[in-house]
Amino acid sequence: MKAALLLALMLAGCASGPEYSAVSTYAKLHRSYPQIRIASSDLPAGVRVLRGLTYTHRGARTLELDLFMPAQAPATPMAAIVLVHGGGWRSGDRRELAPLAIRLAQRGYAAATVSYRLSPEARYPAAVDDVRAAVHWLHEHAAGYGIDPAGIALGGASAGGQIASLVGVTSADHVRAIVNIDGLSDFTSAAARLHEDDPAKKPSAAGAWFGGTYAEKSALWQEASPLFHVNASTPPVLFIGSAQTRFSVGRDDMVGRLTANGVASSVVLLPATPHSFWLFDPWLAPTVDAIDAFLGQQLRQPWSADLGNGSYRNPILHADYSDPDAIRVGDTYYMTASSFSNAPGLPLLQSKDLVNWTLVGHALPKLAPAAAYAVPQPGKGVWAPCLRFHDGKFWIFYPDPDAGIYVMTARRFDGPWSSPHLLLPGKGIIDPTPLWDVDGKAYLLHGWAKSRAGFNNVLTLRPMAADGSSVGSEGKVIIDGNQLPGYSTLEGPKFYQRDGYYYVFAPAGGVEFGWQSVFRSRRIDGPYEDRIVMAQGDSGVNGPHQGAWVTAADGRDWFLHFQDKRAYGRVLHLQPLQWRDGWPLIGAPSAKAGVGQPVATHDKPVQSQRVAVPATGDEFSQALLGPQWQWSANWDASWYSLAARPGQLRLYAQPMPAAGLRALPSVLSQKLPAPRFQVDAMVALNSQRDGDRAGLLLNGSNHAWRRWPGPYMTITR
Repeated sequence: MKAALLLALMLAGCASGPEYSAVSTYAKLHRSYPQIRIASSDLPAGVRVLRGLTYTHRGARTLELDLFMPAQAPATPMAAIVLVHGGGWRSGDRRELAPLAIRLAQRGYAAATVSYRLSPEARYPAAVDDVRAAVHWLHEHAAGYGIDPAGIALGGASAGGQIASLVGVTSADHVRAIVNIDGLSDFTSAAARLHEDDPAKKPSAAGAWFGGTYAEKSALWQEASPLFHVNASTPPVLFIGSAQTRFSVGRDDMVGRLTANGVASSVVLLPATPHSFWLFDPWLAPTVDAIDAFLGQQLRQPWSADLGNGSYRNPILHADYSDPDAIRVGDTYYMTASSFSNAPGLPLLQSKDLVNWTLVGHALPKLAPAAAYAVPQPGKGVWAPCLRFHDGKFWIFYPDPDAGIYVMTARRFDGPWSSPHLLLPGKGIIDPTPLWDVDGKAYLLHGWAKSRAGFNNVLTLRPMAADGSSVGSEGKVIIDGNQLPGYSTLEGPKFYQRDGYYYVFAPAGGVEFGWQSVFRSRRIDGPYEDRIVMAQGDSGVNGPHQGAWVTAADGRDWFLHFQDKRAYGRVLHLQPLQWRDGWPLIGAPSAKAGVGQPVATHDKPVQSQRVAVPATGDEFSQALLGPQWQWSANWDASWYSLAARPGQLRLYAQPMPAAGLRALPSVLSQKLPAPRFQVDAMVALNSQRDGDRAGLLLNGSNHAWRRWPGPYMTITR
């Protein structure tokens, strides 16, 4: 009897609220907006759907979602979005968002429309818990559906937008971006309560969800407001709004808090639109465009090492960050790498967890001497740098194999950096690493390039002024690879101290097929013992070596190194490092005692929640070029403009050298970001003369040049 009475009350509650659907909304709107049509939910060719997937149970209640995907699975895991329907928290159905999900699937996303418990069945926070469970389910089952577990967004419309925002800001571990379509951000403001706490409504939609008015349940009204949960870990947020301002309450304040916390946000307003615009054509198309543009920037990174489950995969950067060196200062990790003759040079990368890296700029605007690098010099320029923090400032020592060792300093990692000072002139002097000893003395250790000096495979130590202004002219070879069986091309040293030993981490054996060695001594000038501490072993990672030992804040040790992948460049790997009897073992133990081998996946050093990768796309909306761009030589401001036509990059035609594109200094490029990726470019060739050409170039030892008959081109690699 009690069960029957409860069921009757639930049914009565459902019937008491107005039904929310595209059909009922169209009946209200079509006279004011005669151009609208209910967006089709018919499944087109190229889209498939898995209906009725159970994501959780609530007692006897089964909660389901429908998963829309491209009919043909992409070559790489898909980004996904969980979509939460509206209806005032008391009505609505997941089927209303099927048209939106279908069009997102046509753009290459997986889109899940979810059912959740409405207020007549269960009050706040039941719906929030349900949507959180749906996100968790999709994350756990991502691999089975070809979804990137590190690329899941959460979106919703109206009440669903508010729920999506709330879940996103309070459950950022699995949500990488939030899309709020005309949903409230703050229940507590007077503007919101004017409608949501109207005493004439007994109860209002929000009052029914919270189980009381604002006066009665003020703590819940604030708790359910996404605005009050914004922090530095909040995922990026896209707001898409109608012309009905009552639904944008709290948005501007939330954008302000997101900005103050360094979180990206975007606001897209559709003028002259009613609430529920996303259910109808012609407004669904710009809604999809806005979501696609936002998620494309936030989720569709060609390569992300963060798996979203507390672990990472190698390489952590599938891009050419050759000869990396890294340090930790406080809770932040800093890294630089070789940049050869590209300008600007010496990339500056930051991370909070050694896995997710952001490119914040370059230390070297133009190479020195300027005249020598006015034209491309492949293979020359900035070789393996060394990054250190000493005496309250950052230091970069870098070699030019044709000039010698330069040093630069900065109080802030992102600059400005001092002009390069030629510390040690000489041809073939490479791979510097300084050490400031505990007794106050300073030293510089370096290698040699056989192509310039006529010899290599040895490491030379010199005394250095503590302020980095000069080094001694006489050096001493302290490690001679020619005296070690099987050693060749000993180079790239990094100098450290630990437990009374001097340690030199140095690779040998060559870039493609070498290994990582470590040398130790009680005296800085030797003699040094040697041990191979990492080699390829049974892994698929060739030549694993040359990089940086970093100790995390919790005391655990890690090693960053590169792998040569030919056309992709030297990609970056992260290995755990453990100490055994005073020697490091890098990676996982191999069949050879004391020798590690690279790992494919591992637990993250720090369980941060923000996925980050160096930027790739660019809308050219800033006053400066993004740091992802480099020229083939020292650049000239007359080559381009970002102001001639705001929002677009204008490249001015330059004379083609007789040697062709490889000799053209004004080629603007960025690193290949992944093993497979797509490039979209809008190109227009204006005021052309006979012989002028424009297009997209894949530039390496050879180049592929693609011209297109129209303004839009797509290249997949």
